[in-house]
Amino acid sequence: MGLLKGTLSFSRYRVVGTLPGNTRDFIDRQIKLFAFRESSTAGEKAMGWTSLENVLDTNFEYANYVLADYFIFSLRIDRKVIPPSLHKLKVLEAEKRIMAQKGKFKIYKQEREEIKENVRLTLLDKTPPTPSFYEVCWNSSQGWLLFGSHAKKIRKEFEEFFKRTFNLTPVSYYPWDLSHMDREMAETVASLKTEIFSVPKR
Repeated sequence: MGLLKGTLSFSRYRVVGTLPGNTRDFIDRQIKLFAFRESSTAGEKAMGWTSLENVLDTNFEYANYVLADYFIFSLRIDRKVIPPSLHKLKVLEAEKRIMAQKGKFKIYKQEREEIKENVRLTLLDKTPPTPSFYEVCWNSSQGWLLFGSHAKKIRKEFEEFFKRTFNLTPVSYYPWDLSHMDREMAETVASLKTEIFSVPKR
């Protein structure tokens, strides 16, 4: 992984909110509480935190995610993806079978929707999840973090899960954001007659 070796593509965030005085104890408790767990249901997605060095380690033995002021770990997201063509085929097969069993020549809308959902759940139960891992490097004392993805959907999932875990809000970092500059620099940037420094709406 990029934080340990090789290259790393990342998104940078400011972490907004206040950590309790016993920061390490709080983070240790929360990261274990929201650690990745294998899903026992037919859900399409499961997610949680794992160790960076060993993605199978969700117990975080000996606080192995702590390095000085940094907390380094991974977000694991498992997804079950059903190909649309397979779902369509299985629905047609189920409809044909039901019509034959009941001596019917037509499936009505409500029954068709029920068949679609039952087929979807059956396929989900048989489909193995595909895991993905995204690195996190969080400097708690300076209030910023790096997240190993640029994808909008993945970032949104991370932001929501991070807030749920730590009750802190990760906000996208923009070097030209006036609210995070000293007064002199902010006035200089504000005086520039260009939209190049505009901050996207949140």
